[in-house]
Order: sequence, then C-alpha cells, then structure tokens
Amino acid sequence: MKVLVIANSARSIVCSAKKAGYTVFALDRFGDVDTCNCSDKSLLFKTSQENELQGLAGTFGEVDAVVLGPGYEKLKFKNTLNNPPAVMEEVSDKSKLPRKLKSMDIPHPETASIEKAHELGFPLMIKPKSGSGGMRNMVVRNEEELSLFKERSDAREFIAQEYIEGIPCSASIISSGEDAVAVALNEQLIGVPWLTGLPFAYCGNITPFHSKFNDEMIQYAKQIALEFGLVGSNGVDFILTEKGIVVIEVNPRFQGSLDTVESAFGINIFDAHVKSFSGELPEVREPVCFAAKSIVYANKKTVISKTVSDTLKGCMEKGRAADVPQPGTVVSQDEPVSTMLATARTRSAALEKVVESSRSLRSLFEKEKIKNPGRKFKVI
Repeated sequence: MKVLVIANSARSIVCSAKKAGYTVFALDRFGDVDTCNCSDKSLLFKTSQENELQGLAGTFGEVDAVVLGPGYEKLKFKNTLNNPPAVMEEVSDKSKLPRKLKSMDIPHPETASIEKAHELGFPLMIKPKSGSGGMRNMVVRNEEELSLFKERSDAREFIAQEYIEGIPCSASIISSGEDAVAVALNEQLIGVPWLTGLPFAYCGNITPFHSKFNDEMIQYAKQIALEFGLVGSNGVDFILTEKGIVVIEVNPRFQGSLDTVESAFGINIFDAHVKSFSGELPEVREPVCFAAKSIVYANKKTVISKTVSDTLKGCMEKGRAADVPQPGTVVSQDEPVSTMLATARTRSAALEKVVESSRSLRSLFEKEKIKNPGRKFKVI
C-alpha cells in the first residue's frame, strides 16, 4: 500500500507508517533527516496554496491513500484517510465545541467570544478559534489587558475561556465511527521553561498517565468520538484539577503523543489508523514501560551546524532523538529544533533522561558558539 503524508512536520506519521511496512511518501516543510530516512521519497514545500500542493503531491504518482496533517485537512484528494472535512471543522472550532460538550454533560471551561470575554471573570485563557500547539495562547488577568488585546487586528480570530489550573493530559483514541478504543492516556508537557519560552507551547509527553480519574478520561474520550463519528487516530486534551477532569479540546487527527504511545504500549498507531477505516480496532494493551518525549525550542534564530546535526543523528540511531534537522537549517525563534526521546521503568527515570538530553543539546550550541566566535551562529 502506497501512502502520501502531507503535514508541516510529517516525521512521526511517516516513520510509524514505514515501521508498519507501508510504502510511504512525505511532503512537509522541514525535510528532517529521519523523515528522509523513513520515507521512500520526500519533498519540501514552502507554500500553502492548494493548487501548488496538489501539483507537488502529483509528482509522487498514484497512491492508495493520502493522510493530511494539521492545517492541511481541507486539501481535496479522492482517497484521504482523515475525518470528513465537515466533522473536522465542527470538532476543531473551539468556539462551538463547548456548547456541544455541555449538551453531552461533559465538564469543560466556560467559553465566550472576545467581545463578551469580561463576563467570564479573570484570569482568562485567550486562544485561537482553531489550530493546535498552544503557541498563540495567552492569559489576560484584568480588564486593562483584555482591552489591549481587543485592539489587535486579529482579535476576532480568538476566543476566551475560564482559566483552568491543573495537570495537562490527553487520551489517544482509535475510532471507527461506530466504536472507539482508548489506546493510551498521556501526561502533556506544556510551556516547560527548560524547553521553551512560550508559556503554553506543546513540549512533549510522558506515557502512560495515571490518576484516579483515568476511567472518566476514557469514558469522555470515547463518548466524544462516537458523538462526532470520528475515524482513525484522534485525541482529547484534558486538564486534571483537584476536583476532577475537564475536557479542553479535541484533536481529530494524529497527535504529538504518537511517539510515546508507540514506545510505551508497543502498538503501531499508523497501522491502527488505517485499519480503523475498515472497522478494525486494536485491542487494549498494558504498557511495557514509561516513554517520554521533549521538544526543544529555539530561544533565538539558529543555524544548525554539521556538528549539531551529526550529534543528533547519533542520538537518533540509538532511539534518543527525532526530528533531526539537516545541516544549514535555519530555525527561527520559538520554533522547534529537535525532539528528545527516552524509555524507562518509571515515569521519573524517563523524564530525567529527556531533561538531561535536552540540556545537553543546549550545551552543544553553547560550545559551538565558543568554538566558532566569528560565525553568525545564534545560540538557542
């Protein structure tokens, strides 16, 4: 079976597909080393124009299926393995989802338009109506800050929610439209200072996640999947508070937790995704270990040296790194540089490993600066 993956960063999906034995082509914005290694053929794109992307996709020839990543779900192909566009749009619209969750009696943050945000009280979480990753999320704490935000030209593209404090977590589910299986519960790393300067950016996962509310997480995730008729790999994001679990949003697509879910549970998510479109769902498994993933963001504009790329390649070959940039890649401030991976028998040990490797990556950039003081090389 020949598969084409189109995404901003296709690596995790492409490598999962390759491990499952598919012939896989990649069309993405980064062309990381491991994306190229896993794919049978890959191309970079710098455009979001549908006709140009369609043209690039055509260069791979006939494929059996196309998988569209976040931001590209509206591309039209005859053989996509995604949720239907109407379902995708309904689930992804954060201004409409809360009303649906309320009708389903599922706990969720109170939500309002920016114009009516003051009615919710403060502090408020401000986030885009659609999109993922948390990179544009922010908190406003009083009327003055809200008034300043309303002056932005793009203010109407955002919504306001009551600010919920707790532990970010998620459920990874495989759905057939008529049934669903929660394959994993995950802790989320959000806005971690040693990884990013963005307070709400997605920075990775630790899988599995354990709490006394696991049953509720699974129940709500399956309820949502069946209500919307979701198909394939989907995710539900939660906040675990002192009082219980709260649904934050639904991701009707492959999630960043793919790496840790596959490592912790020994499951191939891409293969399960494909089979779900024929009504076949995976069995529930017990975790074989804890798996952690950390995404290191650039503090400043960064040029990837051969030394850095080669070092990360070595880590990649040992299963300790992913999303390895090619030498010469320019990484802008607040963009991801690379991903560090680890497995262990305990959560703390897995987390300790990615903390160490993430800090080692930053130290490597510091050494590069010292070794090449005359280069126009920015430190992250």
